[in-house]
Amino acid sequence: LPVAFLGLLLEVATAFPTSELPREDVEEGVTSNKPMRTTSEKTGEQISYLIKEVFELRKQLCKNDETCIKSQVAVSENNLNLPKMTEKDGCFQTGYNRDNCLVRITSGLLEFQIYLKYIQNKFQDSKDNDRAQHVQYSSKALIEILKEEVKNPDKIIFPSPTANASLMEKLESQNDWQKIMTIQLILSSLEDFLQFTMRAVRKA
Repeated sequence: LPVAFLGLLLEVATAFPTSELPREDVEEGVTSNKPMRTTSEKTGEQISYLIKEVFELRKQLCKNDETCIKSQVAVSENNLNLPKMTEKDGCFQTGYNRDNCLVRITSGLLEFQIYLKYIQNKFQDSKDNDRAQHVQYSSKALIEILKEEVKNPDKIIFPSPTANASLMEKLESQNDWQKIMTIQLILSSLEDFLQFTMRAVRKA
């Protein structure tokens, strides 16, 4: 694996206590008789873990209020172009195309990075900030895993730095209420995107 990716995984591993990280079979394939897990299975475990962390972050934002957690956030005035799946992406049962789907998932997660950076900057409490940072690190680790599976990595779309800077400026210009609603919308959209991702990976 690339040195940069190994460094990223080390950062993820040290961000939280070991008990909060996905369990890895350290002796898998060495002293265990269990079959080796496939790449898709390992990817699925990483996605499941990230979904859990996003949900925990939403709970922290809502102060564990069930009505807040379950609410469908709609902030139409923001006109945020958050990543989502469409039929043309090849991730649905009809017209499923594994490589096109992986390209879309990877590109979508790259799009989410600027939003996750924004969220991290908004959490003042150290515990909330740590979890927000951990969600971003985990999503970056997932991106690197998916890149290894994509047959045509040149198709992956990387966000423009100029567009990201403009988006961040737009997000920062909101009033306090809009910022809270925007964070809710981002986390809810990311959770939905990851749920679609999980179903698509299981098809592989």
